[in-house]
Amino acid sequence: MTGGSGGGQLWGGRFREPPAPDAHALGRSVNVDSRLAAVDVRASIAHVASLRDARVVSDADAARLTEALEELGAEIAAGSFVADERDEDVHSVIERTMLERLGDPGGTLHAGRSRNDLVVTDLRLWLLDAGGRVADAVRVLARALVERAREHPNTVMPGTTHLRPAQVVTLGHHLCAHAWALARDLQRLEQWESRTATSPLGAGALATSTLELDPATTAQRLGLARAFENSLDAVSDRDFVQEWLAVAAILGTHCSRLGADVARWTDPAAAWADLPDRYTTGSSMMPHKRNPDPAELVRAKAARVAGGFVTLTAMLHGLPLGYHRDLQEDKEPAFDAADTLLLALPVLAGAIREIRFDTNAMRSACDDDDLYARRGVRRARSERPAGDDRSDVAVRARRGAPGRPSTGRDPQAARRDADAHAHRRAVGG
Repeated sequence: MTGGSGGGQLWGGRFREPPAPDAHALGRSVNVDSRLAAVDVRASIAHVASLRDARVVSDADAARLTEALEELGAEIAAGSFVADERDEDVHSVIERTMLERLGDPGGTLHAGRSRNDLVVTDLRLWLLDAGGRVADAVRVLARALVERAREHPNTVMPGTTHLRPAQVVTLGHHLCAHAWALARDLQRLEQWESRTATSPLGAGALATSTLELDPATTAQRLGLARAFENSLDAVSDRDFVQEWLAVAAILGTHCSRLGADVARWTDPAAAWADLPDRYTTGSSMMPHKRNPDPAELVRAKAARVAGGFVTLTAMLHGLPLGYHRDLQEDKEPAFDAADTLLLALPVLAGAIREIRFDTNAMRSACDDDDLYARRGVRRARSERPAGDDRSDVAVRARRGAPGRPSTGRDPQAARRDADAHAHRRAVGG
């Protein structure tokens, strides 16, 4: 809605001249927040129903507004609607379009709400949708790990500490370790979702409005679990963005560690695995090279997501309650985290499904003396008093000889049972 000489700003009514071009360029966010357009329409339709219930708009005007918003939503979905250069943000776009298409009834869309409660509602709705898509992608990756683990319950490989051979593990056990991490990521996403499903719509600028709106019913219409409890907190709160970025950063770290293992396993020096051409790149100068670039990029992109968390946290630090324009900067890191994860997760899932493991190379690596620390065990035995059975137990345990401490069951079977439980946790089965 335009007014006065304020240009395309919703607040421009009392201003005698528009913003300076450089100031407008600095404040214009529609190039970033335009991806909120679909959820802005959704929130606006719910708000129109609330205005109708409160008798602020007539049934006829509410029907016209709803129909016009649905038409605009279809245009947005088809990609045929674009913002005007005058528009400051996506919220201005929607309200200006309604005013131009419907006249005075379109202007009533702004009644009883502020951009302050609208923008935070839009962002919650968008992130909840993005979080669901990320969770789906995590499950796909977890299933890929589980499926490959089931192929290798008895394939031995060196387990490492400090990147040095340490103890024998199975490939299935190692793959399941990554699945366990993803299971925790899914738990965190679920817990974040439960806290984020709160509707701020109706909080207004900071202290609601004089209209008799029903935020609880609006929340239900939006498919959210609850309405806000405190209007000032509702418009100030960016915990849900900060928590989203924290959860995303941890997930990104897990993706990075899996990418690092893929790169390490496919190193020709070890040759434990090989990636298909589809998940490698080459070198223009060294045509013999096949590089695990996708795995390396996943490893690196985790830093982007972690950086987004730091950026938002630094911006929020010391910010007084209430809306401040600083909060406009909450969207780019939130969007970027979703985009990055939705790129990285499918790549990892595809690589894990198609990677070829050389089980003979892994088994041969387990014959390395260093893996069993034979020399260290012999030295430890020679330095202990005669009759000290600690070294004997260590050697028996390594060799599987009689005298090995017994737990009453095969340790490999115990690990397989634990990993089967991890499978169920990771994939929801």
